[in-house]
Amino acid sequence: MRAYRFWLLSLMACLLLTPRPAAAFWLLGFSTADTLSPGDFSAIAGTGGQYSSVGNPSHSSFTPFLAHAGLRVGLADGWDVGYRLTPVALPFASAGPTLGGEIDVRHRLTPADSAWQAAVVVGAAYAYLDLSGQSRSAWSPGVDLMVSRAITPRYTAISELRYVYTAIPTASGGEGANHLNATGVDLGVRIGLTRTVSLVPEVGVFDFAGRLTSRSANGIGVQYGAVLAFRF
Repeated sequence: MRAYRFWLLSLMACLLLTPRPAAAFWLLGFSTADTLSPGDFSAIAGTGGQYSSVGNPSHSSFTPFLAHAGLRVGLADGWDVGYRLTPVALPFASAGPTLGGEIDVRHRLTPADSAWQAAVVVGAAYAYLDLSGQSRSAWSPGVDLMVSRAITPRYTAISELRYVYTAIPTASGGEGANHLNATGVDLGVRIGLTRTVSLVPEVGVFDFAGRLTSRSANGIGVQYGAVLAFRF
């Protein structure tokens, strides 16, 4: 078990510390609404892709493979905290590699033994990125409403409503000319493979509204992905 944890954590560290294209970013949650028990630990790792079409005239982009990883730990009854690859909302071809992270706190709203689970998640992300050949920084607060329903002991349905605001105050024109609102919903299912390992596929549709270098960045995005989830 110790060797298993060592190799899992090594893989997670490589994924979390590797720069990823900011033109594709994670808005999917890959989690049910139930929180971890105090002191319990979980991790996720997987991949997926994103299609987006923004601007006027519209510009489409497709990223078929986008790595994802995250860590979570239970804090108290109904509360846990997590860290994952930065979900900075920048579906622009002019945005280059980014290295950042997000931390969030999740609070369960329903009884722990309820078949229906609901939770609210509040988080914030920060990243450095390359925008049109210049180094910039971006910050991104967000809030989620998560709902899940145990169908059988093995299968749990998942849905999430998410809003993320992203600003690039260091870009030309400041935050007013470089910001994005992303709002959307996703659907997924947790499939139990063993007592501690699950497969979680999800798909979501998101609306983008904002500006980049004073130009319209309104449009839509579609994401899909799947992760392996581990609990210890």
